[in-house]
Amino acid sequence: MTANNDTIKALVATFGSDVGAPLIALSWINRAEDYNEAEEFVDTILSGENVPPMLIDAVLEVFMATRENHYQYHGYWVHSLSHFTRKLWTRRQDSWIKRLNEIAFRGAIELNDSNCSDRLVTDFGRYAKWTDHPADFGLVPANLTWMKWTDYNRYTRLRIEAGRFESEGAYIRWELGQPETATAFDQEAQTMLFNSAGLRTRIARLEELGADTTEFNTLERDLAVKYLAGLEAKLAAGPRDWERPELEAAVDKTRSLLAALQQS
Repeated sequence: MTANNDTIKALVATFGSDVGAPLIALSWINRAEDYNEAEEFVDTILSGENVPPMLIDAVLEVFMATRENHYQYHGYWVHSLSHFTRKLWTRRQDSWIKRLNEIAFRGAIELNDSNCSDRLVTDFGRYAKWTDHPADFGLVPANLTWMKWTDYNRYTRLRIEAGRFESEGAYIRWELGQPETATAFDQEAQTMLFNSAGLRTRIARLEELGADTTEFNTLERDLAVKYLAGLEAKLAAGPRDWERPELEAAVDKTRSLLAALQQS
């Protein structure tokens, strides 16, 4: 972290009480020497409270200006960009997401430098709401000719293809049909586990919307059985030593969950 960023961070902490602090912060933001320092400034501003919209625009303009239109340098800039896109989505900076995405994707095509641009694409799968349309974020076929679609980003591909949903209920039903919805990272086990809570939350939301959810009565148990079978097959196949503890923990947790489901 640079000394300049420390100064900006101290100023951000006073935004609620010092009306002059944002303008002083702006003068420091404009001193960014490269994309690494600009990234620090962006992260500080997006993490702050009581931040004026003009300062968010200003710091993103500064970051954008640090990009060099050359092979590799462009990719390094996109890598830096990918570090704070989650915060752009959290703040719903839609126009900025589209603008930065399109710059990244254009460089991927024109410079043959797609380094980390796939992260910007998968952001849509992670953070988009049911009302969001891919085109509103620059996610159109002409911009994604470089994209390599794999099993890893399958969910994102299907979400982009689905476009904007006609209703929240339609979106939830779509989610419940995707295998990825049935898993989530477990902090205790430090691995992906069956996402029972996520399934229940979605079904409960459908009920709140007045939908008939009888078709999902056995979904949780059925998916848990399928997921456990997959874990046990991996364990029987002889995982690498470093994989075994996480896999065994996942098997134990899933067996316990399934036992509870079968008793209920």
